[in-house]
Amino acid sequence: MRNLMSRIRGVAAIAAALGLALFAALPAGAQATPPAQPSQSQQPAAGQAPPPAPGQTTAPAQPPVNKEEEDAYKAFFDLTSQQGPLIISQGEDFLAKYPSSRYRPSVFSRLVAAYLNAGQADKLLVAGQKALGESPDNLEILAIMSSILPRTVDPKSLDSDQKLSEAERYARHAIQLTSTVTKPDGMSDEQFALGKRQYLGMAHTGLGLVLYMRGNTAGSVEEFDQATKLDPTPDPLAYYLLGDGDRKLSKFTDASAAFDACGKSTWAWQDRCRKFADDAKKLATAPPAKP
Repeated sequence: MRNLMSRIRGVAAIAAALGLALFAALPAGAQATPPAQPSQSQQPAAGQAPPPAPGQTTAPAQPPVNKEEEDAYKAFFDLTSQQGPLIISQGEDFLAKYPSSRYRPSVFSRLVAAYLNAGQADKLLVAGQKALGESPDNLEILAIMSSILPRTVDPKSLDSDQKLSEAERYARHAIQLTSTVTKPDGMSDEQFALGKRQYLGMAHTGLGLVLYMRGNTAGSVEEFDQATKLDPTPDPLAYYLLGDGDRKLSKFTDASAAFDACGKSTWAWQDRCRKFADDAKKLATAPPAKP
């Protein structure tokens, strides 16, 4: 949840790489925006125990470190966000070389975000699952996984329900953790509140995608509505599917507003959103049909 004013975007590349099943017809610009990784100044200094992972109230017992590990950790976080390939290679090397390192949660978080930014969905999901196996309360990774995993699900595959259930667990756990997560040292109250809203927005978007794919229109509308109100920079896909759900529920005024919002974002379906906003507005103002 650190350095939240800088953000990354990677779902578009993932969608293009996977040819998503349910969302194959959706534009590659349908993006989620998880926070950027901690800045160097907000990382624990080499040799010091890192703070609790997001969502944890106490730090786990830490194994000892050596100078070589400390140097590798420092070199990893000295990389800038523009050095994505190096973040990935050095992060993978660090995790392989130091399987018991106290720094693994921080390294996993930055590595998962780098995979997202690079559009490497398969590696993102594998790393995310491993990270949550070691640190199940890592709020950042829970939020990312809840938002990304549903977009990779093929409804016709035999494991689709299993994957949707997994994404739902991540989303609900992330939502639960935001009520207990503690503010890291050195973070302002404003940044902390912004980060919680951002994670909540991602989790509600992920839960909305799960319910949408399960055909629960009313439930998905409720989640997308919360997501778009919470996230400081909402996912245009959430607005689009909110409008689609409202339209199915004959809530045409609400549908028009949602489509109008997604039409203000610069993405592949901007024009479609504007057209659907106009269509919904006409239906909202049309006289009732005669019996």
